[in-house]
Amino acid sequence: MIGPKLNFAKSIIASNFKRLTFPLKCSLAVTYRCNMSCKMCSIWKKPSDRQELTVGEVENFFRKAGRFSWVGLTGGEPFFRGDIEDVVRVIIKQSAYLYALHFGTNGSFTDRIIKLAENIRKKHKRLKLVFTVSIDGPPGLHNEIRGVHGIWDKAVETFVRLKQMPDVKAQIGFTISPYNMGRFREAFDAIRRAYPKLRFDDININVFQKSDFFYDNQGMQGIDETELFSQIKDIMAMDKEGFSINNFLRRVYLKFYLEYRKQGKTPLKCQALSSSLFIDPYGDLFPCVVFNKKLINIKEMGHDLSLVWRRDATRRISRECVYNNCPVCWSPCDAFSSIGGSLLKSVRKYVQDNMPKYS
Repeated sequence: MIGPKLNFAKSIIASNFKRLTFPLKCSLAVTYRCNMSCKMCSIWKKPSDRQELTVGEVENFFRKAGRFSWVGLTGGEPFFRGDIEDVVRVIIKQSAYLYALHFGTNGSFTDRIIKLAENIRKKHKRLKLVFTVSIDGPPGLHNEIRGVHGIWDKAVETFVRLKQMPDVKAQIGFTISPYNMGRFREAFDAIRRAYPKLRFDDININVFQKSDFFYDNQGMQGIDETELFSQIKDIMAMDKEGFSINNFLRRVYLKFYLEYRKQGKTPLKCQALSSSLFIDPYGDLFPCVVFNKKLINIKEMGHDLSLVWRRDATRRISRECVYNNCPVCWSPCDAFSSIGGSLLKSVRKYVQDNMPKYS
């Protein structure tokens, strides 16, 4: 059987030329429950009257759809689930082609996160294991944005302990929003004081995205474009490191974000329902976290995902995403897939010496 790493690489290359016969990436929100009350999203306000997918239901889905190369687990706060280790266990068990497993977390459940990472490393040494810990400012500002006193210290502790683990990729996720505009440098310096080895390769940056069904933040104030350009320019000026995959993705994402804001459309071919998909905590399958167009509930899916993937309706929605007949976004959850699916354009953007002109 072809190895997971080679299969992942082949899928990335194939996504540059065609819609994949099976998605390479699955983003799964395991819960919408959260112990934060963040200003830039309202996930934590969502009612919890629906039954989340059980471990058995997750296993049943991946038993029928175990060909993903990349699985990203998000929330809410994924480690809010007491059975998160069981969820992860069945995903890995049923995913023969799995190359990478990614967790997005606010870092508050430090011991639970470290225990899970240790257990995965013991049993699955070849699996690429990635954790993104959210930190959106220096201590006081981060605590204010997240609505929890002391959460900055917990997030940094989690990040540092993960960095000390062999064969674990730990990174900081910084979300630019109206609440921390112009404060990235302070945040970077504060984290580096706590972790002197901090590099730009440890940083993943995105700009907050509105969504009427995932973030539930449509009424949130927008970002001033001049301030946003200034912040991105400052970040790019700080970044003097050499090439790495993460540095490549971050730089290309930020450069294309300016183009996205100026043109009002996705700057690269969208890969939603072409190489990626999103599943909410209740099993509803969507193109991504922004396009509120449910295809099916996976609990009702009697057969392999590939059958749903090949439906005319699924292909039609995929084309809608490609031609921007959708809400149009540049969210890292899907932007990174788009960068991988348009490598030539992405490399060209990466090697440009100057920031795009913006007026």
